[in-house]
Amino acid sequence: MTEVSSRYAKGLKFAAKPDVMSQVEFEVFARAISRFEREDAATRLLAERAADARAGQDFLDFFEIADARQWDPHTLWSKMTVQNRLRAALGKNPTSGKPVWLDLKESDESGMGPHGMLTGQIGSGKSETLVAFILALAMTHNPEVLQLILGDFKGETAMMALADLPQVQGVISNLEESSSRLDRLEDMLNGEVVRRETILKAAGYKDVRNYERARATTRPELEPLGALLIVLDEFSELLKIRPALTGTFDTVARKGRGLWMHILNASQRVESGRMAGMISQQTYSIGLKLKDAGQSRQAIGSPKAYTDLIGAPVGTGFLVHEDEHQLFRSFYVSAPFIAPVVGKAQRRRQEGQFIDAHRFEAGVHSLPIDIELVGDEDDRAAQEQAEAQALAQTDVDSPTVVSTLVGRLAEAGRVCRPMHRMYLPPLEDVPAIPLDEMAQEFWGRDWLDVTADAGLRVPYGRADDPFAHTQALVVADLSRAQGNVMTVGAPQSGKSTALQTIVTSLAISHSPQRVQFYGVDFGGGRLDALTGLPHIAGIAGQGNAEKVARVVSEVERILRDRVRSWEIAGCDLEEFRARKFAGKPGEVPDDGHGDVFLLVDNLPGLKQQDIDLHGRIVALGSGSALNYGIHLLVTNDQWATANLTLKDKCGTRVEMRVQEATQSEAGDREMAAKVPDQPGRGLIKDGGKTLHFLVGVPVSSTVLSSVGSDYGQDAVQQTCALIAQRWSALGVAPAPTLPTLPAEVQYAELDDVPRGMLKLGIGEQALATVGVNLAECSHFYAVGSAKSGRTTVLRTLITSIQQSFTPEAAKIIAFDVGLELGAFIDPAYLMFYSSDAQEIGEAAKKLASKESMAKRTPPADASPEEKARWRFTGPRLFIVIDDFTLLNVPGYSSMSVVAPLEPVVSRGRQMGVHFLVASSVKNWMSTTGGNKIISGMSAAGAGVLILDGARDDGPIVAGIRATPRVPGRGELVYPKSGRQVIQVATPPLPEGYSPIAHRDEW
Repeated sequence: MTEVSSRYAKGLKFAAKPDVMSQVEFEVFARAISRFEREDAATRLLAERAADARAGQDFLDFFEIADARQWDPHTLWSKMTVQNRLRAALGKNPTSGKPVWLDLKESDESGMGPHGMLTGQIGSGKSETLVAFILALAMTHNPEVLQLILGDFKGETAMMALADLPQVQGVISNLEESSSRLDRLEDMLNGEVVRRETILKAAGYKDVRNYERARATTRPELEPLGALLIVLDEFSELLKIRPALTGTFDTVARKGRGLWMHILNASQRVESGRMAGMISQQTYSIGLKLKDAGQSRQAIGSPKAYTDLIGAPVGTGFLVHEDEHQLFRSFYVSAPFIAPVVGKAQRRRQEGQFIDAHRFEAGVHSLPIDIELVGDEDDRAAQEQAEAQALAQTDVDSPTVVSTLVGRLAEAGRVCRPMHRMYLPPLEDVPAIPLDEMAQEFWGRDWLDVTADAGLRVPYGRADDPFAHTQALVVADLSRAQGNVMTVGAPQSGKSTALQTIVTSLAISHSPQRVQFYGVDFGGGRLDALTGLPHIAGIAGQGNAEKVARVVSEVERILRDRVRSWEIAGCDLEEFRARKFAGKPGEVPDDGHGDVFLLVDNLPGLKQQDIDLHGRIVALGSGSALNYGIHLLVTNDQWATANLTLKDKCGTRVEMRVQEATQSEAGDREMAAKVPDQPGRGLIKDGGKTLHFLVGVPVSSTVLSSVGSDYGQDAVQQTCALIAQRWSALGVAPAPTLPTLPAEVQYAELDDVPRGMLKLGIGEQALATVGVNLAECSHFYAVGSAKSGRTTVLRTLITSIQQSFTPEAAKIIAFDVGLELGAFIDPAYLMFYSSDAQEIGEAAKKLASKESMAKRTPPADASPEEKARWRFTGPRLFIVIDDFTLLNVPGYSSMSVVAPLEPVVSRGRQMGVHFLVASSVKNWMSTTGGNKIISGMSAAGAGVLILDGARDDGPIVAGIRATPRVPGRGELVYPKSGRQVIQVATPPLPEGYSPIAHRDEW
């Protein structure tokens, strides 16, 4: 057994007391364990950590930093002079321990710069050497004196440790994986050369040295330029991927002398061919361990980086300037940071010990017994023990020397003067641009501090211009010729998001009285998320064809009313806006709207479903609608498939990522091929430049933070709800909602109509009574499926005839195969009624006979002119035919038993004869559309009501097809007066009427 002791002696622990054994027992035991080799990985790991910690402490000791956690960078920044500017220790001579200095200044300032190269094989300590040197520069140069661009070709993590330095403009990583990042690097450097040259020219100085000298003395108002150090790791690999970058770096190297732009590139080997231009500009070189003497000669001009560094520790190398080789070992700053332990003696030196007041006398007195006299030896022992324990507890997440110092530098940098940002994160690294961020930047206010009228200028994304070092907001100016917007892009590229963002930007900057939105959503329901906005008048989805048509019709109605009312009031768009929203005196044609926006998401999808409606939308956008404050915002899949006239009328064009670069019209197809597959990315023209851009999201940052950048439509709805609450709190009324037809209308509810019109129902355009216009055409027919309301249409017209005319002024002939009309006809009006096809045919022949129609034709001796003017003045004759298809001659779809009446159709106006017909829509062209009676009515300009039906039944009139509708709902079409959806009124039932049980009332 062993006896464990807890006693300490000078910091060492006596762990155990061994058992007592004889010499013989000891020898036997020793032989038994001799075959085992001692393996103490923990001891070795602890020793390695201790060595790393000592190396890290060596860096801190070099700068006389006792505790990195409390270090104030300003103490070193304030010591910077002209002589030590851009001068920092690269490491120490491993023999003498003296620092080896790298001075980046030019030779005429006694420096080694301005440009150089570091070469080292894998495992030579290249990245750590760069990190330590950059950190040393940052510790001695404030951000006004030095700026840093750090490039990491392969995406290693070493440079990222320095990302938070206030001098670091950016760490450009993963250059190997993204050609667009290489483009940005090239543009940024070229842009910085031009920027510095422009500033120097404007200030009147030839170089930055004189400029900074003037700024420090006579012209303090000048913007600080300072030095820019560009450090690129794996530079040779960079040139392999992008050889053209050689020209850019040659330019920077050549002009950099006067512009204080310095390059330090690092590679595993020297590519003398690709780097020839750079090598000629380099004035110093650093060689770490290399694979052979040849590589060493290329790197530092001698074989020493190979021959002298065999077996040398990591980070050992030569600094070569003007053929002088200085051996060094770089600092190690990735070591774990071990906080110093303050012992009793050190605390007493720092804080002192208090002695009670006593009489001052010349004699010598001993110290009070409570004053401790513990030596530094005890302190050292305690500190070593504490550091050993801390070292044992370090892991991969423990703070390092570099992370601790960078943290202190970052904190100190917060009080420094902001410097020009030449590097901004690529758009690939931007998860989202929230709505409130754009509002704050563009309007300088909180996004919920809504305004009534911002002049129709709204931000909707960011454009990346690395040459100009900007990522400015992309703004849509919808006030004038750019008021129509077309957004084009591949599927899932962000077209709908762009539409949503423009709408929400308008909603937080314009009141519901100033702008209103009508929407047609064929893009998967994305527009539906906007319905919570008080500015939304109505949005129709793809599955509601009737509402889709209603939305378009309402916008058409607003346009028609404005054309008429603005002419009467003598105002144009600018005058209308000024009178209605800016208080200018004058008559305001108030239709309840301001600027009206028709949103159409996925125009090709709408065209595929309803080509006629597509044509109406194109006509809106292509015509004069914009002159009357009516805007069109549409999305399309390609520029090539867009209507050319409409495209020309869209002054604002937004190009998201396209499927093929050849489809791009943004001005640079090479850039179009590089647009990443990131939702919201695209290209935009800015003057003569083509720029990458990222569309903003219609979500606030608070909502975004709760749901993440991969937000859904719920987040859009939440944001819209917040906007609505704000407008409501201000007491602002919402926009007028889309007027919709009632589900049912009673005939008694219809208003009076002008003479010559038969009341039929309620029209959607003005939600007012509409009917059959006998003045425009004497005839009318309705088509629809079974139970669509065909018979009800005829019943309602019969009721209207009997209300509008006396029995002496109008007579009704009813061909009623289905026995559905008889009860609704007043006998005083009835001239003939039959439900038998044969009997109807005989009646048609008799009716069409010369004897029967003699009174309804002009006299035979009348002149041609008199015949043309002649009109029958007797009672009107209304021929009402229900289920017209059932009257077709078997086997002859184009011939009907009423065919003898065909000559009467064309002369109906002159003869006072009106045909009111209802027919099935099924197989229209093959069963009814070609019938001579129907085609004659169409030729005469008859009104047509297209009720419920299948689109496959073919076009009925003017290319218009039937569509699924509720009973009694249909589209009334007149060649002259236009078209609109109506709801047919239900006539009153005759007294004692009892419908046939098996029939539906419609």
